[in-house]
Amino acid sequence: MIKLLEGIRPGESSVLDEAMRLRHHVFVEEMGWEGLRRADGRDVDQFDTPATIHQIAIVNGEVAGYQRFNATTGPHLLADVHYELCDGPSPRGNHIWEWSRYCVARKFKRERAFCDVASTLLIAALEWGEPNGVEEFVLEFHPVWITRFLELGFDVKPLGLPREYDGDPTVAVRLGYGKKTYQRMLEMRGIQSPVLNVNRHAAVRVA
Repeated sequence: MIKLLEGIRPGESSVLDEAMRLRHHVFVEEMGWEGLRRADGRDVDQFDTPATIHQIAIVNGEVAGYQRFNATTGPHLLADVHYELCDGPSPRGNHIWEWSRYCVARKFKRERAFCDVASTLLIAALEWGEPNGVEEFVLEFHPVWITRFLELGFDVKPLGLPREYDGDPTVAVRLGYGKKTYQRMLEMRGIQSPVLNVNRHAAVRVA
């Protein structure tokens, strides 16, 4: 299932706190981002606010994946911390949101890049974004993901040259999408129905 949470802070939801522990495990323990290490084993930063949209994938009662969204009209990771990834000013606008901290627990990963949990999170992002007037996302990821997103039908525009963080190259991109992108994602998963309930805070079944 997918839970969509907003209007809360870390510490106010056991499910969100478990997602923060997943973030810490993936980004610190697996990827070696030591700057994020915390004694309590949760990855929490200044961009986890009541205005943040959290999407959490749950499989058999376990937190299996996570992603978050922040408006670019306010403080966000690219503009306030990693601004050097952009050749010019970072994109801002009511129709542009930052998509960050995307991760999947190792036990739920498969050999292909977009396993069931991973692809369901991508679909959920589009299902939330389109009705809320989000036309584009800004993301930071390894450059290898540019080709993968292009193959899925996204419009990918790098915002600058890659830079190295914790030993890995990272590039910022502007990610556009449309109905064809969404349909391709559904076809890839072999499903026809939405994966995200339109009612916020609701849990929906992963197809």
